[in-house]
Formats: sequence, structure tokens, C-alpha cells
Amino acid sequence: MSQPPTAPRLLLADDDGRVLNASAAALILQGFEVRTALDGLAALTAIQRWHPDVALLDIEMPVMDGRTVARTVRKMDPKLQPLLIALTALTSVADRLASIHAGFNYHFTKPIQFEALLRTLDFHLDLPRR
Repeated sequence: MSQPPTAPRLLLADDDGRVLNASAAALILQGFEVRTALDGLAALTAIQRWHPDVALLDIEMPVMDGRTVARTVRKMDPKLQPLLIALTALTSVADRLASIHAGFNYHFTKPIQFEALLRTLDFHLDLPRR
């Protein structure tokens, strides 16, 4: 008897608790197992201990910014590295390039285009269409 597929693990990190809770609720409804972090150090710790499939990180967070988290994650064992997506209010081309250079796979700007995010997650996680 085969086991049912497990929900993809998704870490969501943002220092705005309202945004964090609303985003987490929306992603849970889409079938993700979601954990949250309110700062960069908590996000890095969660990535190292929980090993999510995806980490959605704000850039401007206290304690450790999202780009520092990304650079640190990219030094970890490649088998344990999640897909890294920046979710940020930073919109310039220079901001986008800095995110990619730090190790993010994608740079999405707020307010997030939720359908575009879901298509990106579906593509990388090989999820069934919702």
C-alpha cells in the first residue's frame, strides 16, 4: 500500500506579523505545510533544522536580513538547500540583482502576485495543478 504524498514544506519569514499570518493561511489552504519566522536568524534556524522545500523570505528583517540568510543557506549541503524566493518591497533592478547574487532563485515584489507565486511553486515542486 503506497503512502499518501506529503505536503511540501514551506518556510515563510517576514517581520510583519499580519502579513506573515495572512500569507501563511493562504499557503496552508493551497496544501503546503507552513512554518513561520519573524526574523532572519529564526528563518535560518528553521531552514537548518526543518529542511523546508521552499523558503519565502523578506529581505529587510531584523537580526539577520534575508540576503544574509540566502548567502548562508547556499553554503550548506546542496541536498538540504530549499528553493529560495525573496518576497520584498524592494523593487529596483539593483535590488533584484542583489537578491539573485545572494542566492535567491526568484525575487517577487510586494504586493505579491499570488497566482504567479503558485505557478512558480508548482513548477519547481512538480505539484498537481490546483
